[in-house]
Amino acid sequence: MKFTKLYAHKRILFFIIVSSFVLGLLTISRLVVSYYSTDKSAQVALAKQYIAIADDIASGIDKQAYQNYLKTKKKDENWSKTKNYLEEYRHRINAVYVYTLMLDESNVSKNTVVATPPNTKEFLFGSSCTVPPEQVRRAKGGHSYFTGIIGDDHSGYYLSVGVPFYGDDGNILGVVGIDIDAKELKSVSSQVVKSNMFIFVIDILFALALLIVVFVLNKWYKNRMKHDLKETEKMYISELGKIIDTIKSSRHDLKNHLQVLYGLMDIKSYDRARDYLRGMALESKRLDLSLQIKNPVLMVLFQSKWELAQSKNIHIHFETDLNDFSRVESMDLVRIFANLIDNAIEAMDSNPQEDAEPIQVVCKSFGTKYVFAVENPAELSSQDEKRLFQYGFTTQNNRDGLRGNGLTIIKRTVEQYQGDIYFQYEQGKILIRITL
Repeated sequence: MKFTKLYAHKRILFFIIVSSFVLGLLTISRLVVSYYSTDKSAQVALAKQYIAIADDIASGIDKQAYQNYLKTKKKDENWSKTKNYLEEYRHRINAVYVYTLMLDESNVSKNTVVATPPNTKEFLFGSSCTVPPEQVRRAKGGHSYFTGIIGDDHSGYYLSVGVPFYGDDGNILGVVGIDIDAKELKSVSSQVVKSNMFIFVIDILFALALLIVVFVLNKWYKNRMKHDLKETEKMYISELGKIIDTIKSSRHDLKNHLQVLYGLMDIKSYDRARDYLRGMALESKRLDLSLQIKNPVLMVLFQSKWELAQSKNIHIHFETDLNDFSRVESMDLVRIFANLIDNAIEAMDSNPQEDAEPIQVVCKSFGTKYVFAVENPAELSSQDEKRLFQYGFTTQNNRDGLRGNGLTIIKRTVEQYQGDIYFQYEQGKILIRITL
């Protein structure tokens, strides 16, 4: 007993540890995915904001001064005018760099004028920029662009956006680009994550609640299975006892038959002995003919119930076919028929009547449906008729606690197969028909 309890406690502890690990893993995965998607959303939102700023810069740039600088490539007044304009915007929006790019036949972007932070080395005209080729191609096509997080030795980590701008002839003069410090992006992402923290907490609490519900349902299911198993064990113990009693009764009857036959042979009454044997053979043959059924479990069950009824001078008529009823578990077949036939035998045994009609037992298949039915004479009040399928109800003495559950067990078994139960009480007869 101690070992069983220790094993049960270990299983519960193992379940809690594994469930907590899985829950933690799922929660961390959820947080990582949420943070990643939030970070990406923050990147897109920030990029769109700075693309609008770059578009404003491009619309206000002095195109003529910029074109003159491109021709001379000297740091003259045209360069200064463009540089001061970009520097004013860089300072206003607190960007890392605000610059213009030159586009040529290659997919490599080249700097022309760059507004840099104080104490930063100036970029040479035509020096390569870190904007990826994919974004350069977009700019050549007249589209704005933004990159992911880019890192280099000089500027650290940043995100770049760019907008092409045009000359009076409608041709692209270049690109206005802005580099935004990645720290600003992280700040935005952190704010979004903080604002969604309540949702994350709700997710964690929901997962914990789900874990508790699963644990409780698992315990409830095990208790229900244990309860059903206990009821099944009671039923099988009761059935086993009845079969043993039947075997004892058959052995006693056989002994009596042998004594009678021995006595008839001893007095040399051979004709009487032959008639006696013929009667025994007819009785046995009559039962065999009524039990044409493939399912061995039902064969044994019906045989034992027939012998039980015979011992109480109650007649049973079986109407069966050659179907093996394989769609229904053998245990469930026993649950259904053992309880139905026992109730019928008990009802007739408690109210014996001369020339009473036999118990009618039907076990047949019609197409894809199975029909199981038992009809027997009985006396049932209107109140008992209403309570017939209630748990614990019985019209018999229930000292051993084994009665009153049969019809409830039948009902639950039928529900498992999504079948139907039909009940009828008319003219002193009870009919219970089950369709599966």
